[in-house]
Amino acid sequence: MAPQTSFICVTCGTNTPADTEGHPPSCCIICDEPRQYVRNGGQEWTTLEEMRASGKYKNAFVPTEADPEHMISIVTKPTFAIGQRAILIKTQHGNVLWDCITYLDEETIEFVKSHGGLKAIIISHPHYYSSLKDWSEAFGGIPVYTHVNDKQWVQRSAGDNHIFWEGGALDLLDGEIKVLCPGGHFDGSALLLWNKNLLVADTMMVAASRKSVSFMYSFPNYWPLHPDAVKAIWRHVRPYEIDNLLGAWLEKEIKGNGRNIIYQSARTYTEYMGHDASKFYDDDAKELAFN
Repeated sequence: MAPQTSFICVTCGTNTPADTEGHPPSCCIICDEPRQYVRNGGQEWTTLEEMRASGKYKNAFVPTEADPEHMISIVTKPTFAIGQRAILIKTQHGNVLWDCITYLDEETIEFVKSHGGLKAIIISHPHYYSSLKDWSEAFGGIPVYTHVNDKQWVQRSAGDNHIFWEGGALDLLDGEIKVLCPGGHFDGSALLLWNKNLLVADTMMVAASRKSVSFMYSFPNYWPLHPDAVKAIWRHVRPYEIDNLLGAWLEKEIKGNGRNIIYQSARTYTEYMGHDASKFYDDDAKELAFN
């Protein structure tokens, strides 16, 4: 058997290169830092080949609530690693994939191709890098966009097809897709805005009530985000019309009034962190009209 070239962390799903002897690394650097964790029992690795051969996993294709015709969730069943969804966005200028999942098989490739294929993959932050190289290659070496501020966390890049973008905003597909980088959860944490839909990943978390969002440095370890970072997130989204908010998991969606929900959630968060929200936000934010 040929030496294994990469291994997948069972806890976070990140695909990581093997060492020079074809063995998995001693630890997963994504999990071995304060925003993640190593699960009980210690570090464990698998491979994409092992996942396929097991016959255990399949990807489900679930229309989103916000726009079932143009946005389709792709999620692995049973749940693997973090369990996030990727979202296929069907735009007038071609399709993009928001965030990435670990598992990829021929059925998934054929499904995506039947809906027009992919022009690009855009990933919000390191916890969702997963099998980005495999996804890129499966669709002809399409570009993968991750923010340069998170470059240190990329374990298995898409090579020449990996684009580390810079700054606070990126326009793709003739401006139809806008990607924002407010930071917070990671320095390069990103959001995607399309057709008044804001795809938020972990930059903000859609609450169980689906009436608010929250902000965390570490969600599994319950470390809150500093109010200054929350303010930065709000100021990045403030100029845009936002109706719907789509989180990282199935059913984590808020339909309607999205920008106002972000604003009110940010104010509430700030107050509960012991800061004076009336002074914390600039006058220009207060002057905006919210419905």
